[in-house]
Amino acid sequence: MQVAAFKQQHGGRVDVPQFSMRAVFEAITNAVAHRDYSIHGSKVRLRLFADRLEIYSPGMLPNTMDTESLVERQSARNEALASLLARCPIEDSSFAPHRNFIMDRRGEGVPTILRETLELGGKPAHYRMIDQSELLLVIPAANPKAQP
Repeated sequence: MQVAAFKQQHGGRVDVPQFSMRAVFEAITNAVAHRDYSIHGSKVRLRLFADRLEIYSPGMLPNTMDTESLVERQSARNEALASLLARCPIEDSSFAPHRNFIMDRRGEGVPTILRETLELGGKPAHYRMIDQSELLLVIPAANPKAQP
C-alpha cells in the first residue's frame, strides 16, 4: 500500500494512506468469517491495484440478504467461527486500535468499511455478487492528489 505525505501549513507532515486500515481490517475479517467453507478448494482472495483493492469471498450471501441490505442487516453464516473470533484478542493494538477482539461488535463491519473508505478517499466502497457464487468487495484507493 502506498502512503502519500503532505507538508502541513504550520510544519510537520500528514501521511495519507491509499486505504483505511480500519476498513481493510474489517473487510478481511468479514471475508474470512462469513465465507462459505462448504465450497471445496475456494479461497478468500485479495487483489491490489493502483486504484483499488478487491476482496473476493466464496459463497452467496446468507438467507435473504443482498448487496444493498448488507449495511442494514447482519447474518453469521459461520456462527462457531464468529464466536471464536469474538474471543480472540488483538495483541498488536496499533494494527486495529478500534478493536479489543478480532470481531468485537457484530454488524459494524460493513458500515465501518463504507464510512472509512468514503471519508478517506471520497469514493464509496461497493459490493457485488459474481455468478451468485462469490461476493466481491471493491475498496477504491484514496487519491493523494486530492488531499491537503
